[in-house]
Amino acid sequence: MVENGAVLTKDIMVKRKWLGDPTCVFCDQLETVDHLLFLWPVAKCVWGMIGSCFGAFNTPINCDQYKQWIARWLPGGQIVHHFGFTAICWATWKCRNKAAFDRKIIQHPAKILIQAYAFMTYWAGLHSSEFHGKLLDGVKSLLACAHRSLAQQTRVAPRMLPAPPEEEEQEE
Repeated sequence: MVENGAVLTKDIMVKRKWLGDPTCVFCDQLETVDHLLFLWPVAKCVWGMIGSCFGAFNTPINCDQYKQWIARWLPGGQIVHHFGFTAICWATWKCRNKAAFDRKIIQHPAKILIQAYAFMTYWAGLHSSEFHGKLLDGVKSLLACAHRSLAQQTRVAPRMLPAPPEEEEQEE
């Protein structure tokens, strides 16, 4: 779904005439799948944290680049990487929706990794014991990465909320 652009981002909802403004609620960029999952500042932080855990000095900016990026920096285990990618994308999308629609504060990008960890842990239980073990190894790595990122935090991270909706002027 991500590779086909089937994630409900604002640019798609505008095309379907569900919305009129395709810009991201957090910045003035067009909200596309690549923006939401890779280029949005919170997503960039998430990919940066993941990359720093295995020595990468760059981050992916789209799905195709993710495949090349993960193959270079973490070769082998493509199926586990696919599950990790899916969990991170889903956790990012859910975090953005909570902030945009429910006005929940994004406390730290590592919280997205922890949510992805929860997804992968659940999904691991749905598979054979051989694959279950491989997936749990990936899960442990993801959680360790989140913990390292939280432990290295030296200052309070800025909290992200969308701008408050403009109030209509009331006629008196």
